[in-house]
Amino acid sequence: MLTDRAEEAARLLCAARGGPPVPELPEGCRPQCDADAYQIQDAVIRRLGEAVGGWKVGAASASTAAFCAPIFMKMIRPSPASYSVVELRMIGIEAEIAFRIGRDLPARITPYDRTEVSAALVLHPVIEVVDSRYADPRTLDRSSILADNYCSGGLVYGAAVADWQSLDLSRMTIIVTEDGERFADSLGAIPRDPIGALLDFANLMRARDGVKADTFVTTGSWTGMVFTKRGAHIAADFGPLGRAEVVFPSD
Repeated sequence: MLTDRAEEAARLLCAARGGPPVPELPEGCRPQCDADAYQIQDAVIRRLGEAVGGWKVGAASASTAAFCAPIFMKMIRPSPASYSVVELRMIGIEAEIAFRIGRDLPARITPYDRTEVSAALVLHPVIEVVDSRYADPRTLDRSSILADNYCSGGLVYGAAVADWQSLDLSRMTIIVTEDGERFADSLGAIPRDPIGALLDFANLMRARDGVKADTFVTTGSWTGMVFTKRGAHIAADFGPLGRAEVVFPSD
């Protein structure tokens, strides 16, 4: 993608963070592939001057390639957390398993393997808060959504989990409540491989800038995306992995 087109897309997405949402990117600066979307992501980071504290990851499947998108450090908060009215436009909720990377995974030519990325990890139960700079991202193509950090809004992390390696992470029961009432759960979720998603992420980033120690990586929703409202209290109970909580004050 030409640099000036990526910069124009980034300008529009940055403007939408403090103004009206974008219906869609104009055809002339609309990404056509993941590489275009990553170029726009990088341009947005430069324009905003924000530090990246975490990444959300979509693991590769038989039909789609893995992807990643940044989460800004100022929007990553320990549980119980709160987000003000001015920080979010829409409020989607996803319960996920995340890892804090314990050592640098630098850019390099050779692929990372599972043993390497599994070393020195700290596991946290998290609530990903979904937001968008588009009016309705559900109507848009994957590359456009990826350019807008794949609807990244914020991340709320619970306490670190001790001895998580002894647990079967492929099948976890997670219950999400809104104001004390069941809101979403993982009961119908397919088995997942959080470490596999982390490996996909490490190998995406080895061709970019690598990954710094202390970065959060969240590995995909177990409960689907559900939308909540201002004034709500959201709690996600991960059983042996603990819990995370977030509120969204109405003023």
